Parts: sequence; C-alpha cells; structure tokens
Amino acid sequence: MYQVEEFSEVWADACIRESDGRFLFVSLYGRDGSLMQFMAAMQLGNKEGGIQRFHLRGDDGQRHLVEVGGVDRLGKHTGRLPKQNLFGPLGQLWVFDKNLQEPDRANRIGWALHYSAESDLASLNEAQEHDLDDRAWQLIKSLSPVALLDHWRAEVLAWCRDKQAVQIMGSDLYPTLGPVKAVRVSLSEHFLDFISDGVRVGRLRLQL
Repeated sequence: MYQVEEFSEVWADACIRESDGRFLFVSLYGRDGSLMQFMAAMQLGNKEGGIQRFHLRGDDGQRHLVEVGGVDRLGKHTGRLPKQNLFGPLGQLWVFDKNLQEPDRANRIGWALHYSAESDLASLNEAQEHDLDDRAWQLIKSLSPVALLDHWRAEVLAWCRDKQAVQIMGSDLYPTLGPVKAVRVSLSEHFLDFISDGVRVGRLRLQL
C-alpha cells in the first residue's frame, strides 16, 4: 500500500501514470470524509486548499510523484469494504481518465487494463503477458477501420509493438504502482498501410 503524503488518512494500492506523470488510474482507500476531502482538493486545483500533484509513499519509503492534470477528464467509482475488516468502515475510490472507459474511435486510440493478484508486476509472467496480448488484440480489432483476421494476430502485434502502436504503460521515471498494468493502443495511417501492403504481397494471407 502507498500512503498519500498530503492526506495521511488516504491510501492507494494501485496507480498508472502517463509519461508526463499524470495519473490515468488510481485506486484509493480511506474513510468517506478523507476520500471526499481528497477529491475536493483535486477539483480545486491551483486554488486555495487545492492540489495539482500529490505523492505516494511506499512501505520502502520511496516517494512517487503523481500529477493530477485537468480534472474535467476524470471519472470516479466508489465502493465500500466489508464492515468486518481490521480497519473499520472504509470506502474505496477509483479515480480514472474517462478515456479508459471508451475507446476514442475517431482517433483510433484505446486502453486496456490488466489486474493481477500479484503485488509486483515489474516482470510479467507468461500468463500475464498472454492476457495483455489478448486484450490488446481485441482492442486493435475494435479500433481498426478494416477487418482483421485472427490468424494475423502474431504478425500484427509484432508490428504494433515495434512501431509503438501498442505500448505497456510505465517508465523508469513513472513506473506503474501496484497490481495493475495498462496497454495503450494507437493506430495511425501507417497501420492501415501495413495491413494493405501485407495483404497485397501475401504476408497477411486471407486464408490459412
């Protein structure tokens, strides 16, 4: 778990950040009043009492900077932990970029999230990699303006990774925290050229 330094009664168990430090997803725990106070501070931004960034401190003492960014982009989902727990009545709050919910079909950009019970996903095992590949492939097929055949999967995924059309979020500066991973899919006109050229030269076969 990671403690929010600026709000000591709020804790996070997962956070995904963009390359500029803005969070895409954060999973928070705390009492209702503490969570509401934290959300209000994010919405205030640079006004008095507001925050534009916060820090998550892990059990190892390491601090992780999290930028809030524009709050208009954010959605939230709330829940509650069972009353019979060690910490008393606690709420859970997911705050996320709304783009995670629905792909941007006009610009052919989408996201897929993966959750694992493992606490450390620094190195994905084979099953986790396969799950991320499945999610990325389904998203590619959904965003592509042309039909894709399933037996093209390996060839298309390899090209997308090489061209960074499929990216696993997280960097050395802003690593993913907790048991979540996110994949970003962005299909440019070069993707369409790759598909049409592949079919034309027989690299992508219409039949097995």
